[in-house]
Amino acid sequence: MTIKEQLIHEIEKSPDIVIEEVFDFLLLVKLKYHRQQEQSKPFGSFIQELVSDIPPDILATLPTDGSEQHDHYIYGTPKREL
Repeated sequence: MTIKEQLIHEIEKSPDIVIEEVFDFLLLVKLKYHRQQEQSKPFGSFIQELVSDIPPDILATLPTDGSEQHDHYIYGTPKREL
């Protein structure tokens, strides 16, 4: 019997309150697992995934000096002389 089959067997015998606890734990472990998988990706791949749904014409309108002038873009302050 596989571990999955054993787990299903135990779930079938357990009261609902225990099943709710196990379910919450399972979701927590899955979240932790997915975060670990994401962290193992190279940063460049992560960024490419983030912007992959943004149309190229929209990307072209984004500022190229966002890191130097972040106060201007976030708070509306005048741009700094660089």
